[in-house]
Amino acid sequence: MHAIQTFDLTKRYGTRAVKSVLAVDRVSFVVEQGQVFGFLGPNGSGKTTTIGMLVGTIKPTGGGFDLFGASGPEGLLNARARVGATLETPNFYPYMSGRDNLRIAAGVKGVGRPRIEECLELVGLSARAKHRFKTYSLGMKQRLALAATMLSDPELIILDEPANGLDPQGIREIREIIRTLADRGKTIFLSSHLLAEVERTCSHVAIIRNGRIVTSGAVAEVVGGGSAVLLRAEDTDALAGAMEAYPDASSMRRTGEGVIAALESGDLASVTRYLAGHGIYLSHLAPYRPSLEEVFIDITRGAVDPMTEIAS
Repeated sequence: MHAIQTFDLTKRYGTRAVKSVLAVDRVSFVVEQGQVFGFLGPNGSGKTTTIGMLVGTIKPTGGGFDLFGASGPEGLLNARARVGATLETPNFYPYMSGRDNLRIAAGVKGVGRPRIEECLELVGLSARAKHRFKTYSLGMKQRLALAATMLSDPELIILDEPANGLDPQGIREIREIIRTLADRGKTIFLSSHLLAEVERTCSHVAIIRNGRIVTSGAVAEVVGGGSAVLLRAEDTDALAGAMEAYPDASSMRRTGEGVIAALESGDLASVTRYLAGHGIYLSHLAPYRPSLEEVFIDITRGAVDPMTEIAS
């Protein structure tokens, strides 16, 4: 069963056609229960607006969505009781301890003390639970925010840039918490700019550009959806020129390693024959698997912040 499903979800700001801004444009995707789903895109691509619609802080102007199969005002209200979200660091009281801050949040959610201690243990803050929030590092503050999100034991957890601004140790701590939650069967929907972390952590991704989904699927499918090869020859300039004209190459770029080309058919023997016919003999030819970061840059290159454009 899915945890999130959107149907042509749309958000337009403004009412006058010539001055309105289309921030999210007919977005459709599915997040199945148990997935760790990365929602990626350049700044201003529509990520935060989409998340706002899912959690109920922004009203859609078109399309719709359901959570756990529930839709409509009443259905979504009930479904959101099964959702926890960390959109930014909550307004914790700086002179109160981490534990006391969680007690306040737990009181609002009707959660008892045992659950507070479980959440502190989950995020690795039990030893610092008595310390004032103002003494916490940024990573500890982020972990306390996750603990607050987990108090009601939600089935779906929505995280907007959970590791933003953290040092490598803090990023690793957040990654381990996400993996622990996933191992416990939680569905994670996260937005992040840390693409290497997304590739290590997420099972599925969707990439949004200028308000539209441009690709989605399992991470392995998104980064390995084509037949890319890495080629090397003595004359890299001649190799690049030849591959640029090769009919079966859908794209080509030079790197410090040589030339990387995406092939329509994946026929390596034809590549070798083609290059030999142009007097180019390869010293290296091997399949190439791009990183998620490379795929992201390729398909979002030239993306424009939709909030700077006037929609027609």
